[in-house]
Amino acid sequence: MIDLICRRGRKTAIGALTVVVLFGSAVPVVAGAQASPYVPLDDVAYVYIDALMARGELRQLQSNERPYTVAAVRRALSASRRQLESDALRSYAEGLERSLVKTTVDGARSRPRRRGEARQTQSDAFGARLSGAFYAFAQSSGRRELMLADDRNLVGPGITGRLVLAGGPVVGMLRVIGDTRLNNDPEFSGRKDRDIGGRTEDGYVSGQWRYGELFIGRAGRNWGPSGMPGLVIGSYAYSYDHLYGRFGTPRIHFASLFAKLDSDPLGGGRVSNRYLAAHRLAGRLGRVEIGINESILMSGEGRGLELGMLNPLNIYSLSWRNEKLDGNLMVGADAAVRTRRFGSWSAEVLIDDLQIDRCAALCEEPSSYGFTLSAEGLPLRGTQKWFGSYTRVSSLAYRTPLYHERYTSFGVGLGRGFSDYDEVRIGLDLAVMPRVPVKLYAARRRQGAGDYRSAFPDSSEYATTSGFLMRNTATVARLGVSAGGALGRGFDLSADVGVNRVEHDQANGSTHPAWANTGDRTGFEGRVQIGWEPGWTLFRARGR
Repeated sequence: MIDLICRRGRKTAIGALTVVVLFGSAVPVVAGAQASPYVPLDDVAYVYIDALMARGELRQLQSNERPYTVAAVRRALSASRRQLESDALRSYAEGLERSLVKTTVDGARSRPRRRGEARQTQSDAFGARLSGAFYAFAQSSGRRELMLADDRNLVGPGITGRLVLAGGPVVGMLRVIGDTRLNNDPEFSGRKDRDIGGRTEDGYVSGQWRYGELFIGRAGRNWGPSGMPGLVIGSYAYSYDHLYGRFGTPRIHFASLFAKLDSDPLGGGRVSNRYLAAHRLAGRLGRVEIGINESILMSGEGRGLELGMLNPLNIYSLSWRNEKLDGNLMVGADAAVRTRRFGSWSAEVLIDDLQIDRCAALCEEPSSYGFTLSAEGLPLRGTQKWFGSYTRVSSLAYRTPLYHERYTSFGVGLGRGFSDYDEVRIGLDLAVMPRVPVKLYAARRRQGAGDYRSAFPDSSEYATTSGFLMRNTATVARLGVSAGGALGRGFDLSADVGVNRVEHDQANGSTHPAWANTGDRTGFEGRVQIGWEPGWTLFRARGR
């Protein structure tokens, strides 16, 4: 099989993985598990998950690796229900359960088995369900990052279609959207020549067993603390097709990801092929979770798949040095400590390029790095909490002297959506409304002109290149409130509204590229969305 993959490339690799997943469906007894779909990262369910995890609940879920499956969330929620002390937290649990319904085959909450009723699980029946939802939104910015909001105001509708299939240890999900926001997002590279844009947000088949998973398709993933995109694998880029494997248990497991990215034109009909490979080893010891990860982005004209890319247990750092597995190499680590009394603490670090080699002018290149410190659920009074975070990404992170090795998918960062910035955030996490967690926050961001989409500086410029906050720096201060939840009768809400104050570097006398020719300004910036899942099942099938 290895030789076949090497000779025939990406299509054969995908076909081989599909065969493995489908073969697994024929052996449910041996597999000893039933599959469950992922909860998409943009689902309102994560508002409840974050609120409950900040208060020491849902302890079975991993802190720094998402998305979660519906089954994993329900198991964690079941174990936490006895600890929920206030009406607000119990309403969060109820809202979370309701928000999971739309992602299931049955489209209904699970109920206890009656006496004498035969036990039926997904392991002995195949199910399929087609459903949809409608939503409306209002926003003051086409750019999704509100700290860097632009002036593209928009009010419009959207629609979601969802197909979930499950049977035994195999599950599949298709989720498509039609959304006018896509036409106004400067970071969306798809076609914008129609009144409403559309794309496939999720589309995958996954085989899940007791000690492992094999996945093919697209779904958003995030390796890092909640509340912001991970530094290595983040959720800011639009979802992309990839192969994913996971082996182990919650106590210790290994995850590996591989993707064929968009190619870069070289002129004359020539292109540079681009690939991403990443893996993560994570473990849990009591309340402490630790993970280490590594990724490499490889490119080249006519470059095909190499065995070193596909080997999930290869150490890219060694192959990059000793076997000339050329590419943009990054390593990172993350950790989390969760307590019921003193909150949850998380940290992540990215090392893109540290100058440790013995060389001449090349060693003058500024180091590239990123890090995050985050604390959630800090004690205040009862179920009322406060939180704080700080993150920084250097100016040259995510790029190399080879432009085709920039760490992007269709021009958007695979880790963070931006580089050359730092941001501090502090606020209150309030449980004062049934089913609607609320956060009040203040944030301050320093944004330099460094951009991973820009060309890497020439070696003659290394000595004068700023490693952090390149000139034309802007400072953004924001006071805001975010809230969301399932309101009942199929309605849900997500909102983030506030006031931004943008100030430019007066000493330089010019504006940051993100706000060209606008000068200093203060204004309202926000985004509100109301969705309605009517509960109609357009199609449902069950059978052995």
